[in-house]
Amino acid sequence: MSKVVQQIPPAKALINGIRAIGYSFSTSVADIIDNSIAAKSKHINIFSDPLADNPYFCILDDGCGMNYDELNNAMVFGSDRSNKEDDILDLGRFGLGLKSASLSQCRELIVVSKKQNNIYCMSYDLDVIEKNNDWNLLVYDNEEIASLPRIDELKKYDSGTMVIWRKFDKIEFIAKNFEETFRGIVSDAKKHVELVFHRFYDEIEIYFNFDRVDKIDPFLTDSVPRTQKGRTDSISMDGETILVTPYILPYQNSLTHDEKKLLGSPKSIYDDQGFYIYRNRRLIVWGSWLRMSVRSELTKLARIQVDIPSKLDSQWSMDVKKSTAKIPDKIKDIIKASVEESIVKSKGVTQFRGKKELTLENKMWNRITERDGYVRYEINRDNPVLQLLFETIDDKEFDLLNTFISQIEDYLPKYTIHNDASDINLVIVNNDDNEEDKLIDQVISFSKLFPLSDREQKIKNLLAAEGYQKIANKFDEILKEAIKDE
Repeated sequence: MSKVVQQIPPAKALINGIRAIGYSFSTSVADIIDNSIAAKSKHINIFSDPLADNPYFCILDDGCGMNYDELNNAMVFGSDRSNKEDDILDLGRFGLGLKSASLSQCRELIVVSKKQNNIYCMSYDLDVIEKNNDWNLLVYDNEEIASLPRIDELKKYDSGTMVIWRKFDKIEFIAKNFEETFRGIVSDAKKHVELVFHRFYDEIEIYFNFDRVDKIDPFLTDSVPRTQKGRTDSISMDGETILVTPYILPYQNSLTHDEKKLLGSPKSIYDDQGFYIYRNRRLIVWGSWLRMSVRSELTKLARIQVDIPSKLDSQWSMDVKKSTAKIPDKIKDIIKASVEESIVKSKGVTQFRGKKELTLENKMWNRITERDGYVRYEINRDNPVLQLLFETIDDKEFDLLNTFISQIEDYLPKYTIHNDASDINLVIVNNDDNEEDKLIDQVISFSKLFPLSDREQKIKNLLAAEGYQKIANKFDEILKEAIKDE
């Protein structure tokens, strides 16, 4: 019979691994706020001072607070969550967020909590942990508690918790000027919090140094009917319900000052198109089509709100940082209907303002007239060759390729092309006069990237592309070669 041996990982090595999980300062702050919301807080005050003798960043809430045993459990890595009810306020997941998020940004984590008129405080100091190579949890006495920054703010509440970060080694390492870098990072965190928790704005007040976060609405719901709201679809999955609601924003040039402010005053709304996935109303992923479509100028007005319950975390590949998610294969086809509806409507609004030049259906480039005197050239993302390429690469390669295509469009050498075309002494030799044999070999080669059963349809798709129009009548010949010897 096998013998069981208890293994306690060395503190110094594991703590450095935890620090490298991949949190940013902003996602770390959001993770702490998750705990405040779960504690039924109505006010969350964030204080920071880079000029203090010991610079600090702290998050204070007026939630239910913790007694000694509850605080002790909260400080355990992978704390016991067995008694946690699954409700819409519970934004935690693994019992790791408080520690991993905090220590990813600082070397000293202090948690002080008030409940039933008693105040308790515990701390992890990485200097102590690394020195002893042990999981030393420090318990503060009353005198030490009294010396904490902003402790008087906590004492004003009947109950609540304050998380304090100190010893910002990572910021010190990258900063040329600590104060300037620190303030910039905190400012970015404020914008992140405004968006991530925007659906809690009316019920929870969040402040950064007494300045309340701005109200954000990525769907401009108060602008209906200018904002087009689609039908909400309910999707059943493993006994739980997922809600999918598509939106189409008003055309960008028609947005008012207040509407732009609600969107976060973006320079362009192009980057924010796509899915907005919420877990218990907390925003997890946004500004991505998650491979259900590709980002383009014609789809920039489309936004799709997806609400998922926490019980489906594993099916949606939710990570410990709550910053990534993946649409489960079993419901992709159902969600695709909402995606297609949004894309069609976005293209309709955009093309009403910007008329596309009518050419071949599967051309290589789209020419879009945005307004009088302004046109944009955009690679046709629906081109069959590009669609086949998208099918053969993984998620990271997909995002990288899509970014590269966008850069090709943004850096089109329009002035150089114009000058060369105007110069009678020059001939631009880029052309579509490829030999038929070369094109046939390309189609055969591309089709063999796919299973034998799919090749006939893939070849049909490719022959519909602008680049292969001249060999469209060679279908039988190409198919025969593509399936030969298999």
